[in-house]
Amino acid sequence: MKSTRRVLVIARQYWPITSDDTLRLKHWVDDLRDQNVEVCLLTPRWHASWPRRIVCDDVLVERIDYPPTHTLRHGRYQRQIGNWIARNQVGFDLIYCDAPDLEAAAILNHRANDQGPPLIVRYDSQTADGSSTWTGVSGRTLDVCRRAALVLAADATSHQQLLAAGLPPDLIARARQVQGSRFDRNPESRRQARQVLCEINHDLFATSQDRVLICPGELSQSWGIELLIRALAPLIETHRSLRVWIMGDSRLRPKYYEALRHEGLHRAVAMPGIFTDMQSVFQAADLCVFPAARVGLGWLLPTCIASSVPTLVCDSVEARQMLGPEASDLSFAANSPHALRERVANWLVHPSAVQASMHQVHTRTMSADCPTWSSHGLFQRLEINV
Repeated sequence: MKSTRRVLVIARQYWPITSDDTLRLKHWVDDLRDQNVEVCLLTPRWHASWPRRIVCDDVLVERIDYPPTHTLRHGRYQRQIGNWIARNQVGFDLIYCDAPDLEAAAILNHRANDQGPPLIVRYDSQTADGSSTWTGVSGRTLDVCRRAALVLAADATSHQQLLAAGLPPDLIARARQVQGSRFDRNPESRRQARQVLCEINHDLFATSQDRVLICPGELSQSWGIELLIRALAPLIETHRSLRVWIMGDSRLRPKYYEALRHEGLHRAVAMPGIFTDMQSVFQAADLCVFPAARVGLGWLLPTCIASSVPTLVCDSVEARQMLGPEASDLSFAANSPHALRERVANWLVHPSAVQASMHQVHTRTMSADCPTWSSHGLFQRLEINV
C-alpha cells in the first residue's frame, strides 16, 4: 500500500490567473495536499513569457503550449493533452478535470481500452460549455460525463440536470468541493490588513472610520461592474467615508475607468488589480458586494460566509440556497442598480443589520455537516486502495 497518493488535476486556468474558479481550485488542491496527496497540475500556457514548468506552493504546474484561444486551435490543444497523458499518466492514482470539456474529452479519446487512472470530472451548470442550457446538459458534455469514472456535481441544480439527462445515479457524487477560507477579522487583524494594503497600494488607504466596500471578483461584464458603478455613484458623492475597491483586471479596465470618469468617480474608486491572496482584502472589508447573479459562488461567497464578512448578493436560486433564511435580508433584485443602491444605503445607516444576518448564516453553515470532496472518499468510491 502506498503512503502517498498522486492526483493529476487538469484545468483550463490556474495561477497566476485569478478568478472565483481558480481560487476555488487552488484551495481544493491545498486541501488535498493537507491530506497527504501529491498533486500535479496541468494547464495551458496562456502567455509566451510563462515558463512551461513551475512550482506553485509546492505543487508542480505543467503548462501546455497553444492554449485553446480559438476553435481552430482546439484540435491541436487536445492532441497535446493526449500526448502528455500518454507519456506521464503512469503513477497517477486518478485524474481530475475541472470541467467535462476539451481536456476530459482529449483524455477519453486518446485512451485505448479504457486503460489508465480513473477520470473524475466536475460538472457545474453555471460554467458548462456554451451548448449547455440552464435546464439541460449538452450532448457533448453528457458524452464525457457518461464515459468518466465519476462525475462531481457542483450543486443541487447541476445534480438534477445530470439525473434528468439520464446519467446513472451511482455515477454522480455531490458534495461541496471546498469550503470557504476562514480569516481572522478581529479589530487588530483588520487594522493591520488595512495598513498592509495601503503600503502595497496607496489607492487602498482607509482610516478606521472609513467604510470599505469591495467587489471581490473580476473586472468583467459577467460581474456587472457597470451596474455596480451606476448603483454606487450617488452614494459615493454623499458619503465621504465610503471607499470602494473593485478587484481584478482585464482588457476592459479602460472602459470601466471611463465609466468612473464620466460619473466623476475615477479618483474615489480604486481598481487595484489582481490579488492572488485575498486574506487582507477580506479582513479590510466592511462589506462585500456581488453585483451579478450566480458569480462568485464557488469560493468567494463561501469565504465571506466562513469569515462572517457582511455581504450583499445579487438574487439567484443558488445564492438563496447558500444563504438560507437570511437570503431576503442579504440579496437584491438582479439587473437593478436601484435595488443595489437601496441595499447599500440601508447598510450605511444600519450596518449592524447586515452583520447580524451574515453572522446567522455563518453560525448555521459552520455547524452544518457539509463534507468536502476528501481524497480518502474519492479513492474509496473508485475502489482505489487507501
